[in-house]
Amino acid sequence: MEGSSLSNIAEASQPSSPVSPVSLSHNKSLGAAKKVDRRNRVHRLSHSGGSNGRTFDLDDIASGSNGSHVTSTERACRVAVTILEAKDLKRNENGPDARDPIFKVKVDQVLRKSTDIKTSVNQAGVLKVNQSFIFDVRDLKNAHISVHVVARGVLGIEEALGHITSLSVLDLLEEHGDQKDVEAKWYDLLSKSGSRIMPGKLFMQIIVGKAEPEQPLSAFVGTWNVGNARPPPDLSPWLPVDDTYEIIAIGTQECDYQARPPFTDCAKDWTHTLKTHFGQRYKLVHATSRGQMRLVIFVRDDAEKAISEVESDSEATGVGNVLANKGGICIAFKFWDTGLCFVNCHFAAHDGQCEARNSDYRQIAGQMHLGIEGMDMLNQFHHVFWLGDLNYRLDFGALDEKPLIPDRAFWATIVKQIHANRWKDLVKYDELRKEKADLHVLTGFKEGEITFPPTFKMQRDFLDHYNQKRIPAWCDRVLWKTLQGCQSSLISYFSAPSIQTSDHKPVGATFKLISYALPSSNSEVPDEDDKRWHIRFTALRAKKLRASDINGFSDPLVSFVGPNLLQEFCSKVKHQTLNPVWNTYQELPTLVLSSFPLQRVDKEYLLVRVLDNDSDEDALGYGVIPLGHAVASFRKGSTEVAHFKVKLSYHGLPAGTLEGGMKLTWERNVIKRRGYATEFVGRTTGIRDSFKKKMFIRSSPK
Repeated sequence: MEGSSLSNIAEASQPSSPVSPVSLSHNKSLGAAKKVDRRNRVHRLSHSGGSNGRTFDLDDIASGSNGSHVTSTERACRVAVTILEAKDLKRNENGPDARDPIFKVKVDQVLRKSTDIKTSVNQAGVLKVNQSFIFDVRDLKNAHISVHVVARGVLGIEEALGHITSLSVLDLLEEHGDQKDVEAKWYDLLSKSGSRIMPGKLFMQIIVGKAEPEQPLSAFVGTWNVGNARPPPDLSPWLPVDDTYEIIAIGTQECDYQARPPFTDCAKDWTHTLKTHFGQRYKLVHATSRGQMRLVIFVRDDAEKAISEVESDSEATGVGNVLANKGGICIAFKFWDTGLCFVNCHFAAHDGQCEARNSDYRQIAGQMHLGIEGMDMLNQFHHVFWLGDLNYRLDFGALDEKPLIPDRAFWATIVKQIHANRWKDLVKYDELRKEKADLHVLTGFKEGEITFPPTFKMQRDFLDHYNQKRIPAWCDRVLWKTLQGCQSSLISYFSAPSIQTSDHKPVGATFKLISYALPSSNSEVPDEDDKRWHIRFTALRAKKLRASDINGFSDPLVSFVGPNLLQEFCSKVKHQTLNPVWNTYQELPTLVLSSFPLQRVDKEYLLVRVLDNDSDEDALGYGVIPLGHAVASFRKGSTEVAHFKVKLSYHGLPAGTLEGGMKLTWERNVIKRRGYATEFVGRTTGIRDSFKKKMFIRSSPK
């Protein structure tokens, strides 16, 4: 961005008259779908710019208030406790086995409980538990691992069945180096006082490890329309047969065949099929289904401790938006501090239904919700993978009428071209590529070069015979989107023609990513001065926003959210405009970060929502501002400004831009200053509290 344009914005935003501060009052919840009157929210936040005596030298910062946290490079440590089995869970030696035991695992003052166990004790007196508990360790010196077992007694009162001897996390690391996978073994349960051994025992695996600040991450992503037929016994032409990949994500559509014994449910049959293929080194992260769509994520055992904050969602786009024959399902999680999201979709079928497919995409992108409430799915994760039977066909344009069953002569011409290995000439007619180029679908996503023949519509039980009922097409696709400042590269993109049980061929893609493990950040650092990182804007403007009012305009304001902010902050409303310019001194907040280590701030982002003040819609647009440029400018000097320009999106499509300048400053928390203009604060509810972590407990493979 040209510096002169930002200078003009800044000059235009000089205050013409002082505005009085207001009293603290901010009781709104984060949800943006509710209609909220924001017109009187924003008043002046008093600051004079420049350094004003603030210290910008890192050595000086390190020696001052909260300074040790700023320069911390302590690597993230994570503990994974997996309870595999339990036996002899009794209150006394001769008593009966306790019913409905509950396992409580505590690490670093964080307690997690087991979910309901649906199995019963076998003839050997062993109860299959198979549950994992993941913890981030902040206070490594004092962190201990404890496991307690209780049973539901009379009137719901819990009765103790014993606990294991407490284990020091630091001792495990020092004894075995920075990373140790403790082999699964039996642990005795002790009485409450620890003076006697109880009858019960736990068979557990405890994995403790520190992460490298940056490390390569390999991922395999596969999609297949199974055609509601049982899969073949050998899936190796499609799925990996070694342990190359840390993450494996498999999405299927029309996966509703008759389950094979001992299973009565197709979803369980399919997950078991994948587990069997990948072998013991791969652990199930999560599996989700809706209708005939399935998505299953695996992690290699040595990377299991990196997984946290697993969650999922789904959206039906079938008839009446109720039937789940079409739609999308997704799973998201963190690999250390890198957010990954996988979306498996099945779009509308048939030639001539391109807009219906585009509509399916918009609905899925706009209606599936993960992570932070009120923020869209596509702007929260470092990497988003979009896969599935997207059903885009070949569009030859000149064909005015597009019958369901194509002209036989025309079909034969296309198939002959494919069999002559001239199918690359057909890629230019690919509907998806045309729609992407016109910004109608999957904006910002990338796809590899197509180096394989069309994957639909095949004759079942044949290698390369196409069905005359449809023109061949590349219906099955894998695309991906990566945030600015993150690294990703496609290694391969292929189909598996030798799998012949469906009218679709499976497709796979392999990726190399860089994952980050950032220094731990504690926002509750006790310090009377409470010095923190702040973001001060020197200019801010938006262009070409969406119109939400019937007169063709909007009343926009900017909301800044994210787990790295103490709370939501909002700008002042600009009325009746699609190209607002905010006054730097009177209309923009100073953002207070909850992160301390500068290495962490360097890799973080501000999540942005441009809202309409008078609309019930969720937003005018969403975007992400990297903080890396602000950190780089800070290192150069206090007067350096970091310029940014980000694209906004709404339901996955372009929705204007947001641009401006910002400075990173180190100063006392402005929220606690007397006379702080608190109407810049969106709500008292902390954003960190709304950053949902739905599945801290994961089922492990049996």
